[in-house]
Amino acid sequence: MGIVVEQQAGNKVEVKNPQHIFHAGDLVRFRFRSSFDGYLYVMDQSTSGKYLLLFPVQEVQNANRVEQNKEYLIPATNGSWFRVDDPPGYETVYFLISPVPMEKAAVSPPHPLPAEPPPPSAPAALLPRCDDSVFRARGECVDVLAGPRSVSPDETLPSQLPITPGATPRDITVINKPAATVVAPKDGAMGPLIYQFRLAHR
Repeated sequence: MGIVVEQQAGNKVEVKNPQHIFHAGDLVRFRFRSSFDGYLYVMDQSTSGKYLLLFPVQEVQNANRVEQNKEYLIPATNGSWFRVDDPPGYETVYFLISPVPMEKAAVSPPHPLPAEPPPPSAPAALLPRCDDSVFRARGECVDVLAGPRSVSPDETLPSQLPITPGATPRDITVINKPAATVVAPKDGAMGPLIYQFRLAHR
């Protein structure tokens, strides 16, 4: 899967390093491309503790099919942007893709998207920091803790994600290219894959 992070800058669209540190008020979106046909769910957990379903559109929850090598904008709305807001920290954007609809992959009864879960009891406490060596080399404020990463086995996932019962975390390979970040399962096996993208802002 290829992911490109973009920021709205006036009338322009700028491609950003996935580890770029954004600021409150910035408008951000993702461009997503998969190497196989499947079904995609994307959910953002903001630093305030709120959850936002970015893909599919809530009003059309069955419109989450993605086709091989076709590009999709996330969020899947007319504006196609979401705003990064205070408090500072790391937005956690969960990407879940499956080669089959999760309702069919899960045991019965089907697992549709439920109501929005309650926010966590406390917001994120970590604050993004510029990596001085990378900043000097690229002239960009980046944080090495940001970007795509595996979901740890003990992590609690948003209840809106239609997780297949019995599914286990899988390691991922992250390849940073000039125009995109490529994410793939290390074992190369087909099946549901979930990973997180940490979006840093201050």
